[in-house]
Amino acid sequence: MLTDHRLRSLPRPLPVLGLLVLLGAVALPRPAAAQDDGAPTLEQDDDFNKGGRTAFQFLKIGVGARQAALGEASVALVRDVSAAFWNPGGISGIERYEASFTYTRWLAEMNYAGAAVGARVRGIGTFALSVAALDYGDIPEAIVGTGNSDPRTGNTFSGGDFMAGLSYARDFTDRLAIGVGVKYLHEDLWEESAGTLAFDIGTNYEVGYRGIRIAMAAQNLSGSVSWRADSLTDRTEGYDLPLIFRVGVAGDVVGPDAFVRVDGPHRLVAAVEAINTNDFSERLHVGLEYTFSDLLALRGGYRMNYAEGNWSVGAGLRPTIGSMRVRLDYAYVGYEFLDAPHRLSVGFAF
Repeated sequence: MLTDHRLRSLPRPLPVLGLLVLLGAVALPRPAAAQDDGAPTLEQDDDFNKGGRTAFQFLKIGVGARQAALGEASVALVRDVSAAFWNPGGISGIERYEASFTYTRWLAEMNYAGAAVGARVRGIGTFALSVAALDYGDIPEAIVGTGNSDPRTGNTFSGGDFMAGLSYARDFTDRLAIGVGVKYLHEDLWEESAGTLAFDIGTNYEVGYRGIRIAMAAQNLSGSVSWRADSLTDRTEGYDLPLIFRVGVAGDVVGPDAFVRVDGPHRLVAAVEAINTNDFSERLHVGLEYTFSDLLALRGGYRMNYAEGNWSVGAGLRPTIGSMRVRLDYAYVGYEFLDAPHRLSVGFAF
């Protein structure tokens, strides 16, 4: 990662950032035009929700305990190999080689795991390979319409989701990095399955003042996918992927070169991120991270406009073992009516 923060002339990064803004404006849903019969428009619908009309919902489960503890306000803050799951431009923060692994005990006793490895190739850019898998576990089989009070048959079936991706990022200046990613998605449920390709694009821009970073990312760019295209029982037009557009900013609140200048081991960073998707109304994420001597980290976050999982807390350790830097992170996300998921992550930089 480049550390020279002197002002230099930039090769017009604003058009690149503007391209992402335009991409999000075109790709994501817009308010419907007013109807002559007085039907409500999206502008009047405060509960816009199309969650049942998009597929591969596991793509919206955050990978990384640090990101989860920050309320997922991480698109501008996290610049390590785990950024491959959030913003391909963020992997430009890899200095040499990195690896990470995350395990989540998800809702309904499902298991979700993700891993990534990355490397910086001098003169070419930064690459990262990432995989993630969600295991549904054993699901009781039930037959509806039999008139029985208990429709369960005693049999079980299972399913799961899988993702494998390749990301690439390049530093165009000492301030601006742009990344792209491609990933293969596959889902199995009982006797049905589907697979498709999707693409990500993202940027990370260091302002050079008080540690402010601005980042944008568009994820899951793809066409629709169908499970049973030859059957009248399924939608012939298929299902869209959950298209996600992120815009975030992060900055140093307390530290040697922060808004509140304090010399010593204490540092506080704040991050804010706006989310727009094609299956729900806009959301806002905020997060804080306090670090002591770049060894101990305490985190907290809040996600607005969610029915569950609004607040989160977490902690992390960053010990150095020889020439290898280790990251150990934990996150707890509070749920009121569902069992709260726990996330554990381990990372290595060497």
